[in-house]
Amino acid sequence: MNKLATLAGLKQSTIDNILRGTSKNPKVHTLHKIANVFGMTLSEFLDFPELNDYSIEDE
Repeated sequence: MNKLATLAGLKQSTIDNILRGTSKNPKVHTLHKIANVFGMTLSEFLDFPELNDYSIEDE
């Protein structure tokens, strides 16, 4: 969790809350950062092709 948080530029508590399920509605921008660490698009990370047309910069 520490390495993922560091690479994504997020707090460890954010990653921990997502993994434990206490963060019920993580922001798209947060999920995008995590996906980038794994070299994935947000669509690939969430297995949701409809996100291909979603612009992260709009947030």
